[in-house]
Amino acid sequence: MLEIIRSLLIGMFAIAVLLPVVRFAMRRLLSGSTGEKLTLEEQQYIQKKEWRLTFAYFFFACVLAVFSAGALAMLSSIIHASTGGWIHLLTPNFRAFFAPGLLLGLTLAVLPLRMVQRSLLGHDYEMYQSHLLQTEGRGSIKIYRLLFLTMVIISGVVVWFVMQWHIRIFENTLTVTNMLSEERSYSMSQISKIEYLGAEGEYLITFNDNSNINTTYLKPVQLEMIALLSEKSGKKVIR
Repeated sequence: MLEIIRSLLIGMFAIAVLLPVVRFAMRRLLSGSTGEKLTLEEQQYIQKKEWRLTFAYFFFACVLAVFSAGALAMLSSIIHASTGGWIHLLTPNFRAFFAPGLLLGLTLAVLPLRMVQRSLLGHDYEMYQSHLLQTEGRGSIKIYRLLFLTMVIISGVVVWFVMQWHIRIFENTLTVTNMLSEERSYSMSQISKIEYLGAEGEYLITFNDNSNINTTYLKPVQLEMIALLSEKSGKKVIR
């Protein structure tokens, strides 16, 4: 839970820093509309109202990040379960998918924000639109759409790579497929050490070539699986 909260705070901090920078760059690069101008007092007023939209964006991003991480973890298990032939299957868990889920949540949060924007601003909505036209002009809409599409593509690529990671355990061998879809097979006799990391389901499995598997970010890790690895490799679990 602390790791999830920390990831959320890092994501929110990044947005809190980057959002003003992007808005400032947009307003420096684009020329505003030459229509009706807001007074300085009106501009300061509507800038304060923008914080309401920012907090709503953070809320939607948190909800979508948690939902995306859970959904991706479930989808990963379903996809790799179809391969068959294995005794145990390990796929990324919620913790492993939380970073990609956070990126996806920060991207998709724009959609519900657009839907509730008018309701959040109420009678100040028209003034807000005038403020955007005055500071950024009409051309900013196309740029924001391009940025959104770019973030969707980046999020999709990151999610696709994480989805490739899984481990299949057979009777006498295990196969590790990493995020680059590179597959390595080990016999049980190549296991040099099995360490219990102090929390339920968390083990570090080390092989003779010094590569290892940390099950902290994998699910599900069953005691029967660890017992099988210990029996076939002849290595006792180190606590």
